[in-house]
Parts: sequence; C-alpha cells; structure tokens
Amino acid sequence: MIVQIRDRAALASLSIISLRSYLDSTGWNNEGPWGQRPAAVYSKEHGGRTWEILAPTKDTIADYAEAMAESVSILAEVEERSQLDVFHGLAATRADVIRVRSANGKANEALSLRQSAALLNDAYNMVASAARAVERPQAAYRGPVSSDVAEYLDTVRALPDYPQGFELTLHSPVPLVFEPQGDFRGGFPDPFPRRVAHKLSDALEHSSEAITGVIAEDTLQHFRHAVPFGVSANLCDAVADLAKKGEGIEIGIIWAPVRPSHIPERRFQFSEHSADILTEAARTFRRNEPLVNESVVAQVVALARDPEEFDGRATILYLWDRRPTRLQVTFEESSYEIVIRAFQQRDPISVDGDIYRIGGGYELRNPRNLYLVESGE
Repeated sequence: MIVQIRDRAALASLSIISLRSYLDSTGWNNEGPWGQRPAAVYSKEHGGRTWEILAPTKDTIADYAEAMAESVSILAEVEERSQLDVFHGLAATRADVIRVRSANGKANEALSLRQSAALLNDAYNMVASAARAVERPQAAYRGPVSSDVAEYLDTVRALPDYPQGFELTLHSPVPLVFEPQGDFRGGFPDPFPRRVAHKLSDALEHSSEAITGVIAEDTLQHFRHAVPFGVSANLCDAVADLAKKGEGIEIGIIWAPVRPSHIPERRFQFSEHSADILTEAARTFRRNEPLVNESVVAQVVALARDPEEFDGRATILYLWDRRPTRLQVTFEESSYEIVIRAFQQRDPISVDGDIYRIGGGYELRNPRNLYLVESGE
C-alpha cells in the first residue's frame, strides 16, 4: 500500500535521536557533519547506487519537518515500503515493540468492531499481567491494578497495521540511555517499562516450555514452577484467547534501539491446541491460588454445632466461577448472633476474607465486615 506522510505536526514529532538510531540500526553510515549546516550526512549503498540522507542535528530549525519528510521519503524508497510504515518504524526506535499476529492467515482478514475490541482487550490483559508480575509474581491476579501499573499502561500505544486484520503492534516507550547501564549491581536497574517487556518475554518463554512439559509428562506442575518468571492465570488466559481467536498466534518482542537489551529478540508461537493447555493451567491456578480480600455473598448451610453450643465453625455456600463452592469458616464470637440468624432464617450474608484451598476443599480465613444481606440488596 502506497501511503505518504504530509502531516507537518506528525513529522515534527519525530525526534533527532529516533532518526539517527533508526539509521544506525539499519546499516546507514554516518559520514559526519554537512559542512557548517545543522545536519549530518548518512549514506548507504543499495540497488547499485549511493543514497544519502541529511539528518538534522537541531530540531529548532525552520525546515525541521521538511527535513524529516525528506528522510522518510528516501527511507521508504530504499526499503520499498510506504512512508507510513517507515514513520511507524521511526517512532518505534524509542519504544519496545510488542507484535501480535495470527500465525494462520487471519491477519489478512478484516476484523469487526467486536473482534477488534476483543483483540485489544486480550493484548491489554497480557501486558498488564506482565506489569503486575514485575511488582509481584503470583499465580493469579484479581482486582484493580496498582497506580504504577496503571501509569505504565497509559503510556503503551496500539498502532494500526495494514491490512487491518488479526494483528496488532504495541509501542511501550522506554527512556533513552546514552551509556551502558550495567546490571543492578554494576549500575542502574532497568526502568519499569523495560522490566515489563523483559518479564513478558520470560513469561512467554516459560509458558511455551511448560506446554512442552505438559505434553511430555501430562502434568501441570511445569506451570507452577514458572510463576516466578511471570506466568499467571491472567497471562495464560490472555495468550489462550489470542491463540484461539487467531487460529494460532505469534508474539514478537523487539527492543527499542535507543536502549539496547542484553536479551535477544524473540518470537513465540502458540497453537490452538496449546491454548487448551493454557486455559486449563489458568483454571488450576485460580482454583489453587489463595484469594486475598475476597468479598463473598453466601448462604450459611451448616453449623458445626447446634445453635445453643455454637463455637463459630460453619459452612457457607458461595458461587465461585459460576460453581457452587463450600467454604469452611470460623467466625469470631462477636459474629455468632448474625451467623446463627442467617442459618435459621436462610438469609444470605456478605463477608470479606481470604480463600485458601485446604486438601480437597476450601477455607475462608480472617472473616471480617460480616452483615446480613437485606432483601433486594
């Protein structure tokens, strides 16, 4: 598709560092300053001729947008791509790029509004799970994200691809680096956005390895060992949904040229068959992982002793993931009257607590904020 960029504001938004990083990473040679003018000459041999680009060294010159337009035009001609594709490539030099694409041709089929929304939602959940794992790896996440994760997710941008089918490009901006930073002991730790991209790469790699282990040994234990690397129920569900809807999915991560990474660029593929394994792993994670600060509306179905001798132990019935689930609870003495009344009158209760799996059943620990649910509430 031949697309030209004529928007001066868009062209002016491209930074000098983005252009120079792009030229350095794609084989252009820096020939030095262009006389006394605020530009550097870059050259490249291609197609039997020498191409030159005058890269601005100041973004305050009056014809800065025109200079960027000329650079984009030459790059598009050399690379035999549209100017829009080149523009996106230049913009990506300051961002880690996460690409999601159907592995079986669905990237060439136009999506409906509903399908596009589902694709964005699955991609959001995948990246959000990696961001939450940077803060604290765990098998399942519930509730809202932290303020730091929300702030990061607000910086990630989704770009359109052509044709607009089952593929999506996400830009995750990272700060510039002008000298080697070393590791945590030898220098500064990576910024949060880069740590998210690294965590996503680790999680996808270990998910792929866990799938291989499940097929070979018929056990989900491999997924449990992968939790410290960012694998969670949320990530498994997101990747599984992408693989099912895309009839197989390919996920690639490319590091921003302005901030090189010690981790190689990777591409991961998940088939529709592997999606079933991921879904089962997610279900197992959620059934076994403690749920902290869970709000429960339930029915008191049994008391361990008669009301006259009640010692706080009771069984409540809770609809969990659309399944009736019995939870064992030990209430404090101050709650006895409410629990007994709820049992005798069959009134539902609301209670907050932490749900743990105990043997073949479940237990609600630290019950608090108990009250009877009024009719119609």
